[in-house]
Amino acid sequence: MKTILLILLYLTLNPLIACAEDVHLVETLHNDAYITNGMPSESPVYVLLVPIHSGGNDHIEPVVFRTFDVEAMERSIRFWVTQGYLAKGSVLHFDPSPILPRPPEADVNALTDYCKKIGITVVVSTTA
Repeated sequence: MKTILLILLYLTLNPLIACAEDVHLVETLHNDAYITNGMPSESPVYVLLVPIHSGGNDHIEPVVFRTFDVEAMERSIRFWVTQGYLAKGSVLHFDPSPILPRPPEADVNALTDYCKKIGITVVVSTTA
């Protein structure tokens, strides 16, 4: 009986682990922006790259944010979780640009705290 329960537990948890994804939130400039005198001419944008696996039609769904708006990012992440594309155990990699100004640390921490609450780990890449 114990063996059967362990097998059922394994079969139940295995699909959940398989659904965990690496997701990237990239800081960049949009195509119309350019850099002059070593400074970006416009504010950075943030792109959440969500992997979509749908019946052999795998692709990345980009979600663009004009600013580091934590509430909008939380809503978007919540949407992708409810749609089943992000699961507990997923890892959100925040990839800030080495040449653009970083968002306020308090905002990054707020997003990290929200993700932690729903079971998503945030890893902030270090840039030179």
